Amino acid sequence: MEKAIFRGLRKFIRWMMTGMAAAASAASKIGFKKLIQKVIFYMIMTFSKKRCARRGISQYFPMIARSTFPFRFFFIPLLLLAACSQHADDREWWSAIPEEVPLVMLFHDADVSTVLQDRKILALEELSDMRLGMISDVTDQVQAPVTLKAVALYPSGSHQLQPLFIMEDPGTGIGPIARSFRREFAENSYQFRNHEIHILHLERQKMYGVQIRDLIFLSRNSAAVENSILALFGEHPGIGHIDAPHENSSYLLNTPQLTKWVNLLGAPRYLPRFSGLFEGTGPAVLSVSDDRYDDPLLKATLSGSIPITDTDASAFLNTFSAGPASSDLDRYIPLDAAFFAIFHQSPEVRIPEDTPRAGRLDSLLLSDPDLVAEIRGTLARPTAFLAFEASGFLSVGEHMYLRRLEDPAGFQRILRNLQRDGHAEESNDVFYINSNVLGQLLGGPHSRLTDFYVLRSANAAVITKRSGLARRVDQDRRRRAVVYYDDAYMEVRERHPESVSAFLYSRSERLLNYLEPMLNPVNHARFLGSLADVKTASLVRSGDLLSFQMDVYVSEDRTEPVRDVWVYDLRGSRITGKPLLANIGGGARDEILVATESNHIYGIAADGTGFLEINTGNDRPVGSPLVFDWYANNQYAILIAAGNKIYAWNNRGIPLPNFPVAMEERITAPLTLADVARDGRPEMIVTTADRKVHVLDQRGRNIQGWPQDVNVQVTQQPVFREFGGEQSVWITAGNGLFAFSPRGNLRNGFPVFIESDLGPVTFHGNRILAGASDGHLYAIGREPFFADSLVVPLDNNTNGLDPGMDNRSAAAGSGSSGSSGIFHVRRVYVGNAPIINAPIVQTLTIDHDNSQRIRERMIGVQTQNGNLFLLNEAGHLRMTQNMGQPAASYDNMMITDLNGNGKTDMVGVSANGRVYAWQVESGEQVPDIPSASMRYPIVNDILGNGDKELIGQTRDGLRCWSFRRP
Repeated sequence: MEKAIFRGLRKFIRWMMTGMAAAASAASKIGFKKLIQKVIFYMIMTFSKKRCARRGISQYFPMIARSTFPFRFFFIPLLLLAACSQHADDREWWSAIPEEVPLVMLFHDADVSTVLQDRKILALEELSDMRLGMISDVTDQVQAPVTLKAVALYPSGSHQLQPLFIMEDPGTGIGPIARSFRREFAENSYQFRNHEIHILHLERQKMYGVQIRDLIFLSRNSAAVENSILALFGEHPGIGHIDAPHENSSYLLNTPQLTKWVNLLGAPRYLPRFSGLFEGTGPAVLSVSDDRYDDPLLKATLSGSIPITDTDASAFLNTFSAGPASSDLDRYIPLDAAFFAIFHQSPEVRIPEDTPRAGRLDSLLLSDPDLVAEIRGTLARPTAFLAFEASGFLSVGEHMYLRRLEDPAGFQRILRNLQRDGHAEESNDVFYINSNVLGQLLGGPHSRLTDFYVLRSANAAVITKRSGLARRVDQDRRRRAVVYYDDAYMEVRERHPESVSAFLYSRSERLLNYLEPMLNPVNHARFLGSLADVKTASLVRSGDLLSFQMDVYVSEDRTEPVRDVWVYDLRGSRITGKPLLANIGGGARDEILVATESNHIYGIAADGTGFLEINTGNDRPVGSPLVFDWYANNQYAILIAAGNKIYAWNNRGIPLPNFPVAMEERITAPLTLADVARDGRPEMIVTTADRKVHVLDQRGRNIQGWPQDVNVQVTQQPVFREFGGEQSVWITAGNGLFAFSPRGNLRNGFPVFIESDLGPVTFHGNRILAGASDGHLYAIGREPFFADSLVVPLDNNTNGLDPGMDNRSAAAGSGSSGSSGIFHVRRVYVGNAPIINAPIVQTLTIDHDNSQRIRERMIGVQTQNGNLFLLNEAGHLRMTQNMGQPAASYDNMMITDLNGNGKTDMVGVSANGRVYAWQVESGEQVPDIPSASMRYPIVNDILGNGDKELIGQTRDGLRCWSFRRP
């Protein structure tokens, strides 16, 4: 048996050798191309030796006539494969482009000197380490014009692409050019596949060049040149079959290699996720137009057709190449989405049997095909993927899916049933689900959804990793803060077909912020993103072609001075104090914390999505929440006074030990946190309805020397700070100002009493400023303040102490000032209504009387009748404005750059919630302020983009507007 096998093997090898010899002999006599033609004719007509001889073929290769089987076994399949290609002399220049090249820039025999000024080729210096001047150095050696056919971008190293220049021979050949760059005692050329590759020594860099027929190939990468030779002769995979590029074509996109483009330029950290994304596509020729629409913001339009094959198509490609259809999902997409893609996929997603089971629901779905079919029956084809940059609470961006529903009520019923049976958790119509199978049914096979939240919003399902984002998407849909109602979006959307296989939209800066954590430190993504602000693209399937159109916009339309960014639903309740900005999530942006009269505290990220919701039971909050590093471990806690208790939670909403702390009486003023005992740990300063001031340690017990009594209930927030070289607890109670040492002793000279109730205090150098209900601005300090000529004398009857209290510090005096111990108490008249704000001290510039420019330190105050004032430190009035109606009852005056134009504004809020502002320098009223009624507005660049945001409570909830910089 073994001998028979050996004889058969030896005969097989002999046949192989005979066939190879026959092929070589024939090719050498009649040429490769003619041999193919004769052999194919021979195969069709006959396999017999007799007919072969009659056709005159065996005269060229007598060995074939003697042994037809080895010839057919070895050579005929080889010839059939070769017949599909051409000899190097007959192939087009693009046949020399290696398969691994992702992109080719087409120049159609343009002069090299002109091409080097083209904006698209200037990007090569960023994407590679090549200096473009090197090409000029080479072509300057030729007197005749040198024309360029194309520049192929060849992968080089881990994060670079090296240009491969394909030029027409100017008539001199490459030899004379290369001789100008030879270097003694160095390698100046080498042989490769019977071609001489020249090494051109240019300064500190080398270029490699070769001439094939009338083409010259130049590159800094020798592999690019060598593989071009191999590709042209069929010994290395080329870019594949393409139609001849027409004159208007600008790029040759090697679509199957786009994954390589992503890996090289984007440098993603998770390379396996990008493998095989574009399998099933072929190379495409793209045209570029910059005058397709009459739009100054449109930079260019790219268009072309991508060949596709269903048999080899990846799941990713199938997602974007379904039959074209229309969709209304852009009615659900928030305006601040960094990127979104709307596509169409069948609900009949195949769920592999080996799908990992994330929980009990997966076991149910994999064993119950009827339930899976019921879920599929509620889903429609339109699906959307959305990406958002970091919200502020999260340090990285996030993404979500939208799925159009065929049967919204049925879908909601299924979710309710899953919740009833313990397969889902529900909170305010948002369902938490842990399931790989349901994630694939909703988002598609590539969704990677495992644990997620689902919310039905009208006729769509919102699928997110965070419940706050799901709720915000629903809120934005309800108030029409979605892209569908944005004129700029609709204008660019109408430039694409209504029915598409997929539509994509991106804002470059936001998208780059979303992608940043996924990229390696060395990448070219930000450079590529800087080339345009907005990109839109559509894909339309027609047979085996996928039509492609991309519009690139150089800048966003910034004609609207104010944009409505988001609204967070407070469920109809009013907030109890100004929104607090604090970074408790560790991200790049601050978060917002507000307390409401419905006893809730909400945490809201910078993008308007909620991340925290806690409550104080039956106790109404007093003032705003506070954030403090309670345990000195860089983990922030949230604290607030409510009712007669102090509540505290960590940043995840879990109550801290020993909280809430209960007081015997109702708390009357917002909580203050400070290290009063100077032991490195925070204390809580609390005022109660029995006119007491408490300083509590972390266990809720009064420290030594506390509590202390004051004359009336305290409603203004206590202050702990240094003044006159001493740390003190400062309490404003009615018409008195108290200063206590950390051990509870009254400071020398205090309390100070005036003839009317004091407002909130401001510490300014070595003096204390406060407005009063008598319309005067008071200054308390060791040195007299305000100009003598403007000071209003104090009344003699300034002792407002209760009977039995120590009156040794009572303010007493006459004439221009009063003396309280070692402190001077002075006042100037401001207006005929109570001053309601803590005085604001800033250095400002004013055009006084339109003739004199004054820059000095000024004090801003607001009276209850709606007037806003600026006085200098002497008490002279520098500016006054009136809102035309009473002011809001709380401290609401701001001096800030409201609209981000670099000019300081004076801002106030009226009793009906209208915000007014005037530019300090010119006195002109600031236009385009939202007219909505609001409470407790604040101004801050919370989005971190240089624009200022106005945030306040409206009847719809906490609302955010953004002023675009002029």
